[in-house]
Amino acid sequence: MKYKYVIIQDKQEALDNLKATLDNHSNYKLVDVATTLEDGFSLIIKTKPNLIFLDVEIDDKNSFTLIPKLKEFFIELPTIIMTTSHNYYAKEAVNNQVSYFLSKPIEPVELQKSLFLFEKKFIEGQTHLAVKTSSDIHILDYKDICFLQAERNYTSVFNLMGEKLSTSKSLKHFEETLPKKFIRIHKSFIINKNCIDRLNTRKGQIFLKPMDALKDLEENFIPIRKEYVQKLKNSFSF
Repeated sequence: MKYKYVIIQDKQEALDNLKATLDNHSNYKLVDVATTLEDGFSLIIKTKPNLIFLDVEIDDKNSFTLIPKLKEFFIELPTIIMTTSHNYYAKEAVNNQVSYFLSKPIEPVELQKSLFLFEKKFIEGQTHLAVKTSSDIHILDYKDICFLQAERNYTSVFNLMGEKLSTSKSLKHFEETLPKKFIRIHKSFIINKNCIDRLNTRKGQIFLKPMDALKDLEENFIPIRKEYVQKLKNSFSF
């Protein structure tokens, strides 16, 4: 999936350093940058990112003052990673639910550690998918979703019983937001790898369990394109 992040930083050199380091992580998408706490607050409320990179001092102001303001608008805060040249802020960071503390200039190894911890926390906190149809919003547990299929301008989400919900969101949207156990295996299909019963890489066919999940399809299998075969094998450590 793609994790959305914002950066709140008023020093151009530090901003360039952080962006360059994050460019090596293709599953992270920069939404926007703010150079003041006021703009940063508005940006976070508007875009609701998964991750915030917040410099500890913006225009000589203590950035920790932003956190209680954000708590008024979020049931659960996005993950915050603080960046600073001053390690004496570490204790204050811990007391304000900051997930990680990065010293500038950003070291790639330290950034990798912080992203690993963020992803672990994020995945553990995600258990369901909200699917908006023409009339309702349906909340589906990830474990109950078998596969997703692109159909014209819609995406159909199939549960274990083969029942489907159609939404106007694109398959690309779900590819970027679903956890890693959901794998794109075709231009028209994303599957929950926990539902795979067997696969035939020679014929490009995936058979799912339970079979009821496929009752709305013409075939009793889902096709897999050649370019996705190795990705699927890697996910099972073949």
